[in-house]
Amino acid sequence: MGTTGQPSSMLPAPIRPEDPRPTPQLMMIGASHKSADIDFRESLARAAGADHMLDSLASAKEAAVLSTCNRFEVYVASTSPDETSASFFRSVSKATGFEGAKDGFYQARGAEAARHLFRVATGLESVVLGEPQILSQVRAAGIRSRKDGTAGAVLAPLFDRAYRVGTRVRADLGLEAEEASLSDLAVEAVHRLSPGRHRVMLVGTGKMVRLAARRLDRRASKIFVVSKRTEPPRGLEGAVLVPYSMMKKTAAKCDVIISATSANRPILSVKDVRGRRRRLVVDLGMPRNVSPEVRGLPNVRLLDLDDLAKFARVRKTPVALKEAESATDREADGFYDWLIQTRLSTALADLYSWADAVRAEELRRALGKLNLTDDRDRRVLDAMGRRIVSKILARPTKFARRRHGALAEEEKLELLRSVFGADSSDGR
Repeated sequence: MGTTGQPSSMLPAPIRPEDPRPTPQLMMIGASHKSADIDFRESLARAAGADHMLDSLASAKEAAVLSTCNRFEVYVASTSPDETSASFFRSVSKATGFEGAKDGFYQARGAEAARHLFRVATGLESVVLGEPQILSQVRAAGIRSRKDGTAGAVLAPLFDRAYRVGTRVRADLGLEAEEASLSDLAVEAVHRLSPGRHRVMLVGTGKMVRLAARRLDRRASKIFVVSKRTEPPRGLEGAVLVPYSMMKKTAAKCDVIISATSANRPILSVKDVRGRRRRLVVDLGMPRNVSPEVRGLPNVRLLDLDDLAKFARVRKTPVALKEAESATDREADGFYDWLIQTRLSTALADLYSWADAVRAEELRRALGKLNLTDDRDRRVLDAMGRRIVSKILARPTKFARRRHGALAEEEKLELLRSVFGADSSDGR
């Protein structure tokens, strides 16, 4: 801390409400299959890469984006959540052109925001309960935000803990099976709506396509895979690989088409799938791989992500669901309690640092006036100042660390800064 020779100009600034280091608060804003239709989510997916979407977030100290086929969520550590929220919706309206875009979103702050991300990581918020791919997507979002320098003391540990909890809860309660995937749901829909053996065309070679191929293997008479590759990847060795230039010709002889690519615009149009043959087309892409106009063809049935969500609602709920929800909520509450206690400790450390610097400065002034030559007298004055600081701050410290009370932990943080706020000249 300060020494008796420290000049007053070197004192740390008092803790004030307008301090440039106010405590950021955790918040999230999101849209998913539960709150918005596929048209709106698609516009968000396309706008997600727009620089102004995140760069213009007011009061945001940290930010991370979780964008998947069925959700778009922004997690923020903000010094003014209301300002951040308002600026986010302005950016969304500008990027998507949707008026009243706020209606398609949900919001959460503090412990509720942490609880939501933990539920997402565990697969409790997915179209297919326990869907495994979301866990790796949560992890990737956390890593990406750290690499970009947008995640720090709040969001970095939040995403790390969410991934660990998602992994553990899935393993403990048996929610980690690959059958809990959109690919499995798509194949289930195919068998229900079009039973029998079919010639199938798969577009893409990603994980969802490979899972679908494995599920279809015994029930498909032949599987074609449209890809830019020259050799089939692992899991698709038994399929016939065809180039995109042959996609229309291949589609003409197939009964079922499943597409899951990262294309930013439709790659299958009306002209690619029209004809007399009855076809079932499943679009797993976001943005959509299949033009919505295909839905108007008389011999074609199109299923997009929203249609698959309706199939998921009639699935049997796992026995372990309630236990998984309880375990996830407990973990989220424990994490948020740790986060707040860490931030309280930082606020208390700032408070003690400031008070001790004031004590050291006042001791220097007093010694200058008293002209004491006895080291013992100096030590007595120094010890007296330290005891005064300790006694004055003992009650605020006890108040801050008390786990229960009328005030929430966030409110305690703000109250500590406000109560001990002073003009920059105070204590000098």
